[in-house]
Amino acid sequence: MSTAAAPRALPLFRWGLAALAGVVALIVSLPLLALLAAAGGWTSSARAASSSVNAAALDEWMADDVPGSPLVGLGRVFVAEGVRNGIDPRALVAIARHESVLGTEGSGAGINNAFGWGPAIPFSSWEQNIATVARGLATNYLGRGRTTLADIQPVWAPVGATNDPGDLNSAWVEAVGRFYADLGGDPTLPITLEAQGGALGAGATIGPGGLATPTGGLGTLSGGPGEGTHDYGAWPNNWQSDRAVDISLPFGSPLFAVQAGEIVRIGGDATRFDGRFGGAQLTIESADDAYYYAHLSGIVVGEGDRVALGQLIGFSGAANGVDHLHLGVMRRDPVALAGVG
Repeated sequence: MSTAAAPRALPLFRWGLAALAGVVALIVSLPLLALLAAAGGWTSSARAASSSVNAAALDEWMADDVPGSPLVGLGRVFVAEGVRNGIDPRALVAIARHESVLGTEGSGAGINNAFGWGPAIPFSSWEQNIATVARGLATNYLGRGRTTLADIQPVWAPVGATNDPGDLNSAWVEAVGRFYADLGGDPTLPITLEAQGGALGAGATIGPGGLATPTGGLGTLSGGPGEGTHDYGAWPNNWQSDRAVDISLPFGSPLFAVQAGEIVRIGGDATRFDGRFGGAQLTIESADDAYYYAHLSGIVVGEGDRVALGQLIGFSGAANGVDHLHLGVMRRDPVALAGVG
């Protein structure tokens, strides 16, 4: 039962990722997880065993936990808004699970407010609700040093609040933490993507010639150089389009720098995925090659940044209604670099 401050129209911000270059695995606090299990509700599950953040995984978890939830199918929105604001999307899902049983119970169910935000502000859609809460969390909580669930609770759900006569807020940290742990997050750490390294799954892997695989080996090859929209004679007729592969993988999957280099260009729109050129794009120039990533749902580096081999640079998205990464390579063989079947 939240008493979170009413959200304002505030600009988004880009979060720093210097610490993420070497993060490839989640370090879970075993004593806390044991405590959560003993408290009831949380047990080691198959869902938590594969904790990579992507839209399909979140939708599967929500459908399994609350069949019929109106939030099922909005995994893409949770991922896109979480990434855009530097928040682990799993934390957003966990809060919505506790506050409204994923939009099915409480006053928020009738006003598209899955988070108790405001605490009872009506929204025109669930998508607007998720976007507003992600912005508000980033600015009014994380931006003010309230980064863990324990830090967030005194403002979001203060004990003794007049709208909480049953003292439910006293269990907020434990309850949200239980769902977050089941989703694969670490309730003891900040809920930022930077801190929750487990959101990266296994991280980058090393492929041919000592270069990193762009998706960590995740996905399948669905298009090669000269095929389909990569036709050598078709517009725009450049290496970014012609010398490219498509890698099918879940929306919101982490992407890594194939080679150390500089981010020389960022473009596109990480909120639109319709049409051939949907999503955001970035280009990395290395000492001897260049790499073009397209259809991204989020980018966590900036133009002019230097990136290390295998560093997280963003998250995959979609174009023309198909979830995939488009990877163009100026000189090397893009099929070999893809590192997938």
